[in-house]
Amino acid sequence: MSMQIFNALGMKELFDLIEVSSEWLSELKKRELKRPGLKFSEAKDRYARLERLLGDLHGHDNARRTLGELLAHIPKLSLPRKQDTAVFALHELFLFKEFLYHYGNLAEYIRKQGWMDHFLLPGLEHIFILLDPDNSGLPAFRLSGAYSEKLAAALSQRIELAQRLKHARAILLDEARSELGIPELKEEFVLSRTQTALAERVLHSPFFVLSYENVANYGFLLADDDACLEIKKQLSLLGEKQEKEEARVLRDISKQINTQLPLLHSALAALEQGTWLWLLGDFALRYACRVPQLTRKKSIRVKGAVNLPLKLHLEELGRCYHAVDYDFDQQVSLLTGPNMGGKTTILKTLGQLCWLARLGIPLPCEEAELPLFDGIWYNQDETQSSADLSSFGREVVSFTQVLQEEGCTLFLLDEFARGTNPAEGELLVSAVLKHLSSTGHVCVAATHFTAPALLDGLAHYSIAGLDTEAPALKARLPLSPSQRLKALSEAMDYSLRRLKKNQAPPLSAIRVARILGLPEAILKHTESKGQ
Repeated sequence: MSMQIFNALGMKELFDLIEVSSEWLSELKKRELKRPGLKFSEAKDRYARLERLLGDLHGHDNARRTLGELLAHIPKLSLPRKQDTAVFALHELFLFKEFLYHYGNLAEYIRKQGWMDHFLLPGLEHIFILLDPDNSGLPAFRLSGAYSEKLAAALSQRIELAQRLKHARAILLDEARSELGIPELKEEFVLSRTQTALAERVLHSPFFVLSYENVANYGFLLADDDACLEIKKQLSLLGEKQEKEEARVLRDISKQINTQLPLLHSALAALEQGTWLWLLGDFALRYACRVPQLTRKKSIRVKGAVNLPLKLHLEELGRCYHAVDYDFDQQVSLLTGPNMGGKTTILKTLGQLCWLARLGIPLPCEEAELPLFDGIWYNQDETQSSADLSSFGREVVSFTQVLQEEGCTLFLLDEFARGTNPAEGELLVSAVLKHLSSTGHVCVAATHFTAPALLDGLAHYSIAGLDTEAPALKARLPLSPSQRLKALSEAMDYSLRRLKKNQAPPLSAIRVARILGLPEAILKHTESKGQ
């Protein structure tokens, strides 16, 4: 399925509602949503696990929030693909320990809640202990002296020598202050070039060296005497010994971690699987989504279907959203009804629901029974452009290409062939629907043409349409286009009704145009044509 159809169906806006709060969660979500569709058995298993999780999460909002916070603290961790002899750098071990720290907190919380069946996290405490020889219990890592006696001795000697150096330089600074007669001197200071006499005294003093100079200032630094130089020499030699011992310790730690890589990979996979399940559960509870019943039948039954992005947008505008029931029990279903009646919304919503089902994501509806489709094709793609093809040409080429693909595709035809003359367009739509009814595909087509509604073997549905007695239309209509649109929405019955065989679709374009403010001077000309 193309990115153009993805965008045309509003999948990006829908997927944005699966909320994530960290880099790791964002990457996990991106990866999961890009996976190919699940197999039927995989989707069944995913939904079964999700339903059990939703049962445990329902009514426990605080626990769900806490779990979300714990997951948000998990850092992104990249593991080597296989065991080798690589030596990990300090920053890598720091990240390992940070991950293990938050992983441990998460696992402990899940155990307390009795949710281990949903995450199946293996224990990694022994690896955390390896990186925490001081038993600090903190996420930060350092090469502690607890790893070896040599390293501990080197660290201890280094601290002692550093103290001796500090003391020696303090004595040297006191001597400099006394000899130069400047009690406020520091180990490092700046003098202005305008302080000529003082600058000369310091420049010729054995206690300080010129660290820098510019057109305005001199910078001075306390020099080392023989005692300080000797201590620094000892520190340098000790540093070489410490580096060798640290390298040996790092090799030892890395060797032990490399033996644990299979377990770490298993733990990370279990964590990702459980976390993705939790993200879907959180999405379901946040937006009242449901786990569908999957079927191998080529029929779609949905109660209370909702286009979530559109619903949230309308609610922001202070308008109501009307959920719709679907019951498409034949291979090809025709959808007719008034302009502004929601035919496009029904097709897009249907595409969204079936796309979600392919990925094992709960659906925004009250209940649903539907199959898994190998592909979804929707012809209202406003994002493509081509200098060689018209909109009609692009539509025909894309449709023909999809027909050649294997598997069962859900075709969502929104006024197919509207880009050509009506007479031929009506013939083409009828021909396409006849052909699709003889294939293994499923099609729901919205049209204003009459001929397709008279075809045999098609289920014909119509949107109920305008309620002319609705209060919104009884009062005097406002002048504002947005207010007229709101009144039209309030007067529209968006529910689907199945029409009888060969029943022509109802006409309502003129009434809709009148409500939306088309001048009566224009509308009166429609009456002369018998409308």
